[in-house]
Amino acid sequence: MDSEGKPIEENQIEEYNAALQLLFYEGQIAWQMNLLFIGLNVGIGAVIGGFINEIVENRISLSIFSIFGLIINVAWLGTFRRNNKYYHFRMAQARNAEPKEWKLLRKRGYKFSKGFKIIIDEKGLDSNDKSHKLTWFEKRASNKYAIGVSIWFFIIGFISLLAICIYSYFTCICSMSSPK
Repeated sequence: MDSEGKPIEENQIEEYNAALQLLFYEGQIAWQMNLLFIGLNVGIGAVIGGFINEIVENRISLSIFSIFGLIINVAWLGTFRRNNKYYHFRMAQARNAEPKEWKLLRKRGYKFSKGFKIIIDEKGLDSNDKSHKLTWFEKRASNKYAIGVSIWFFIIGFISLLAICIYSYFTCICSMSSPK
């Protein structure tokens, strides 16, 4: 029943459930992709770690792994951004499909995610369960932000490693070609 005592149509609830299922699916896909790319970065990091002590001798291998790491992380950044767009799209669909009388996603969930204080004044809730608000830090420390920062650190790290390899390569060539 809605706020006016009218029954909520069954097809409206089915549409809402379908929208929620798509939302959950997009969230799972995003996390699976992140785990895949984290695994690839760990593997590349392990190989690079084995070369670090011998950077001069293995600069070609390190350069290849750096380029490979850059390609992987640019792909990760692209899929990360795409998955976020899909997730936001599915969330908007779910909010739109939610019966207007409900307050799950359309009102409370949306406002809470934007940092507004939400009061749930239902009978049977103790005072700790009635008022909800993200702190300044919690609002900014979203999964999306943390993963985005991690991806950029990986990209900067691989660019730096590639720059070191190139510098080392040219330094070695210059020292071999300089007159003695």
